[in-house]
Amino acid sequence: MGYRVFLQIPDQALERSLGEQLSAKGYSLSQDAETADLLLLDADDAVESACARLRRLGCAKPIMVLGLAAETARMAGADHGLAKPFRFHDLLRCLEQVVVKDAIAVGPFLLDANAREMTDGNGRSLRLTEKEAAILAYLARAGDQAVGREKLLGEVWGYAGGATTHTVETHIYRLRRKLSENGGGDLLRTEDGGYRLALD
Repeated sequence: MGYRVFLQIPDQALERSLGEQLSAKGYSLSQDAETADLLLLDADDAVESACARLRRLGCAKPIMVLGLAAETARMAGADHGLAKPFRFHDLLRCLEQVVVKDAIAVGPFLLDANAREMTDGNGRSLRLTEKEAAILAYLARAGDQAVGREKLLGEVWGYAGGATTHTVETHIYRLRRKLSENGGGDLLRTEDGGYRLALD
């Protein structure tokens, strides 16, 4: 993964714990914001002014705020947010969405996982749900390897909320139908090992 993360967490125990867990997952920790690829801030009374100051200084790096819901964090000038309490798996999933700044090629479309939108060369736009965008982004990263239902369930849902493989199948069905209605009927394929995107 190799992304350098700058942590600004007042709670030193939490900062140390997150740093250890992120390092174990392949992220590296940066000692300052300038050398980092992503900024992970803790929500406090000054987080909105901090985000505004960073943007004024020309910081275009992804900013994620812990302790704010995603929409609230975006209103404060960040790219994403994660309300507390949260599980580390949820944080990893959100970080993956934040660091994917460049559009992902999916057949004739470009996927912006952060904006939950796919566009094609003709100006056509396809809106996605959060889970649909996460499924497509994960399958795109998997390349030509089929991803099993259990794997998708763990990576996209985190086995949360009583989700089952039937949940995956239902989302895949709806996503495939949405793609089909917009000229991408052959993009999402079902194989013995699970699902994959026809990226060739």
